[in-house]
Amino acid sequence: MIPVLIPSLPETDAIVPYLRRIDQSHIYSNYGPLSREFTARLCRFVSERAGDAPVAATITSSGTTAIEVALRCRIAGRKGRLCLMPAYTFAATAHAAVNVGLEPFFADVDPETLALTPAIAAQALASAAGDVAAIVVVSPYGAPLDVEAWEAFEAAHEIPVVFDAAAATLNLRRVGAQPICVSLHATKALGIGEGGAILTTDTDLVARATAMTGFGFSANSRASEVRGGNYRISEYAAAVGLAVFDGLEARIAQLRAASLAYVAGFERIGVRMQPGFGREWLTMTISALFEPADVDAVTAGFDADGIQWRRWYGTGCQAHPAFETCRHDGLARTAAVAARTIGVPFFPTITPEQIAAVCASAERSLAAR
Repeated sequence: MIPVLIPSLPETDAIVPYLRRIDQSHIYSNYGPLSREFTARLCRFVSERAGDAPVAATITSSGTTAIEVALRCRIAGRKGRLCLMPAYTFAATAHAAVNVGLEPFFADVDPETLALTPAIAAQALASAAGDVAAIVVVSPYGAPLDVEAWEAFEAAHEIPVVFDAAAATLNLRRVGAQPICVSLHATKALGIGEGGAILTTDTDLVARATAMTGFGFSANSRASEVRGGNYRISEYAAAVGLAVFDGLEARIAQLRAASLAYVAGFERIGVRMQPGFGREWLTMTISALFEPADVDAVTAGFDADGIQWRRWYGTGCQAHPAFETCRHDGLARTAAVAARTIGVPFFPTITPEQIAAVCASAERSLAAR
């Protein structure tokens, strides 16, 4: 069996030095020194890769709570009850909108990039009849975001945009005032076990968002100035995060080598992947884009050969019972996109032989049709 994903975090010896610092400080949560250091390292890492103005961050208990808190900040004082988002996304995106009192309004995606585009969103707005309070733009499987295009969209339509960039922490080319929400789950390329972050150049938004993660208390007050909750990470989670950063360059090298092996293997047999994957950006949940007529044969071949596979976003949020009554723009392409996008085995320690086996299985299935 070749598993579809094996999460991998730092081993005990790499974390112990940070645990000893916790022992010495007797600070275990509440924005302690390790949490602050982890936040600073994350901001520095993203700023260096994005090449923009210095990035600020609020660390949250999960990627889902990052979206919730960012939405609360952006919809304050706005009318409208809908949150426009792609149907082709993980269910957490829709849950986050519901948890802040909005109803998802699902839109289609571009079949090449798998993403909601400004053009698709503009068409969907007409169907939503002026009732959209915010838009959540999703980075499919960690693909880079076109931040500039969405900044122009927000300026033109005066609807706030929040990015769900759960798997894209390594791939942020630009960070602006619009909040970018990432996941730090163990399944992500930069994961700490469980956690999330809101990244932005808007320091006022970060101050409000951080207050929301700690019962609405500001830095110098014990009065709840905004409504919030307990959405922080512990010092233990931050310890894991700091150990992750210590070994991150080696992990990136592993991911890049494995990604390029997949790109070469699939290109050889005429199977496409997301644009730029491997050469321009990295992720932990990679997908092959098969022709619709080939999908059943290829997945049956994977099953026969002991190769796990997934449709990471299922068939779209509109298919979940929790969201089946939500309105949408018709979703003309979503079903086809979901059907042909197949997650294949990928993890930092995957071997060249395992990658070759996945590609060979797909090649046999395609040749047999």
